[in-house]
Amino acid sequence: MITINLTLNNFSELPSLLDFFDSFSNDYEYTTRGVFRRKTPPACPICSTCMVHNGYNPYTKKDLGGISIGRYKCLNCGSTHEEDHSFWEHLKTLLFDSFNDFYQILRYHNVSYDGISDIMDFIYPRSKSTILRAFNKKMELENIPISENIRIVHYDEQHPKERRCQKYRLTLLDAKTQRAIADELFEDKSPETITKFLRKNLDALEPVFIVTDFDKRYPDILKEVFGDKLVHQYCLMHLNKLIVSDFPKKSTIEQELLKYRLLNIFYNRENEIKFLEELLSEELYVINNEEKHLEWSNKAKKEFNKFRHKLKLERRRKKENLLFNSLEMAKYNFNKLMESIRTYDEVIQKRLWMINKHWLNLTLFYHLPGAPATNNPIESYYSKSLKTDSKKQFRTDKGIENQIKLTQMKRLNLLKKPQKSFLELFRVFTLFKL
Repeated sequence: MITINLTLNNFSELPSLLDFFDSFSNDYEYTTRGVFRRKTPPACPICSTCMVHNGYNPYTKKDLGGISIGRYKCLNCGSTHEEDHSFWEHLKTLLFDSFNDFYQILRYHNVSYDGISDIMDFIYPRSKSTILRAFNKKMELENIPISENIRIVHYDEQHPKERRCQKYRLTLLDAKTQRAIADELFEDKSPETITKFLRKNLDALEPVFIVTDFDKRYPDILKEVFGDKLVHQYCLMHLNKLIVSDFPKKSTIEQELLKYRLLNIFYNRENEIKFLEELLSEELYVINNEEKHLEWSNKAKKEFNKFRHKLKLERRRKKENLLFNSLEMAKYNFNKLMESIRTYDEVIQKRLWMINKHWLNLTLFYHLPGAPATNNPIESYYSKSLKTDSKKQFRTDKGIENQIKLTQMKRLNLLKKPQKSFLELFRVFTLFKL
């Protein structure tokens, strides 16, 4: 074990010094002047003559501390040599790597570089530019494992901006593991770009079940890439959004009832429909009085919104999602709407004909156990990686790509947890405080 020569200043630090120098043999010493060297100088590597002690070289790190590394001189050939100080470099690397892991966690939670710099003022001051360079260098070294043999996938696009320049983010997500298969940034989202992206990241010779929104280009693109191997499911949540957008924001109870009947095709919205039917029956008593009808209508909408919110909270407490209707029930509900299609507004008629046209692509998930019916996982992935209110704030492609990469690392549990806290690391440096 290394010999440690103590002074009054470092006498209380003996246990920490012994722990720090634990890997060194009895050939070494730590002097009262804080010099780390060998007790007996080694032989000269040039002429093999035993060398002598020749002072030291100081190694310091601003605001942390420093250590003196012993030098040796050969009296025969005059060459000078220095003791190995890699342990000191390792100690600094350990601290600053921990800082880099800290930056990754903060960036994942969308803390700006200015914000990280302000936080670091309380720990160990770092400028915004220093943090940016360290973070980018760290991200370049990160490797994300590639998923293989994917059969059920989600595909979607996002449109972030580099300053004022529009970018296009294309993403494939594994439906089973919720891991990103591919997540890349492009200058455009032309059919050619999408085709190359799909061919690059999916085996076109293997059957694939893929969920997308209702972009009119997708059927032709996917058919070209996968041919007869394709099973193409349209996202039911996107369908619901389209249905809601067909109705005015300030709808009547009758319009609200029709809207929920359309939403009830694939999802079980029977509770809302029953509530609205009861309200509609009450409306008959006040519809002839305009003033009373307006007052009743406002009150009825508030009651319905309160009821709808109550159902939503109950599902959250039970950690349940909206239930799907069976395929038979979905077909029955749709046929009932189609029977009265001529009585609806033109926009609703078009929506029903659209559902009829794409019925097969809307119901494929019923035929494959465990297959997804929505693109919710990829929407969730997007919201956590590039939030809607911040996806236009990046200055460069690299900033967008790093944020995407951080989300992938989080999902794969690759964001490192500290082996030692900052307090423990700083504690080691206090042994060598100048």
